[in-house]
Amino acid sequence: MKLERIFDILANQVEQNPIEKCLSMKKNGKWEATSTKEFLNKANQITSAFIELGAKNQDKIALITSANRTEWSIFDMGILQFGGVTVPLYPTISSADYEYILNHSESTYCIVSDEEIYLKLSLIKDKLKGLKEIYSFDRIDGCKHWSELLSLGKKKLNKEKLKKVKSNVSPKDLATIIYTSGTTGIPKGVMLNHHNILSNILSATIKIPLNIDNSCTLSFLPVCHIFERTFVYLYIHNSLEVYFAESLESIPENLK
Repeated sequence: MKLERIFDILANQVEQNPIEKCLSMKKNGKWEATSTKEFLNKANQITSAFIELGAKNQDKIALITSANRTEWSIFDMGILQFGGVTVPLYPTISSADYEYILNHSESTYCIVSDEEIYLKLSLIKDKLKGLKEIYSFDRIDGCKHWSELLSLGKKKLNKEKLKKVKSNVSPKDLATIIYTSGTTGIPKGVMLNHHNILSNILSATIKIPLNIDNSCTLSFLPVCHIFERTFVYLYIHNSLEVYFAESLESIPENLK
């Protein structure tokens, strides 16, 4: 298939070379793998859920995770598939920074990984003008769990509608807004479209020797950074197994 949008790389992997361990993360001391097909199925459910909630092309949705994890990638693909714009944020910034960026980006939903981030958002929730809801990967009292979106998306999934929504996403559509750290003033949003990122993926595939048998990769730089995010896309495009490091400190153990 012709690759024009970021999410085309996942659909292409399903068609051309699906793998059983597409994305893996550690839970309770054991690696848990998500296959290519499961990755796409869950991304489709997330897309379907947001469509059901009334999300439209170019709506902004923020993603914040303390560590790289499978759910982040599922949401990223799910958002991109309906033409949404992902706004990835660092987990270490202040509540004031979250307030500014979420309002400036006009984010309608925010997905967080854990209680620590959720508590920081709770401090400024009433100041977030356009935010409709917060969902979390971990189970947190008072916060909706991401499984609710999966269930909604699975229940309301319409393959023909999903296909039409995906086909309406243009390579020139905005895919993500990545905010600077704000060291030279207020954070500034860098706007990148599908073509901007996909062209890097395809070019890097030519330059970097990834066609090594039985190779796998360890993702440890923050996925909210465009370098690591592009490389995760690159690994998916080349059907390499991706393992998410638990933290920077755990890299040596995770490499083993």
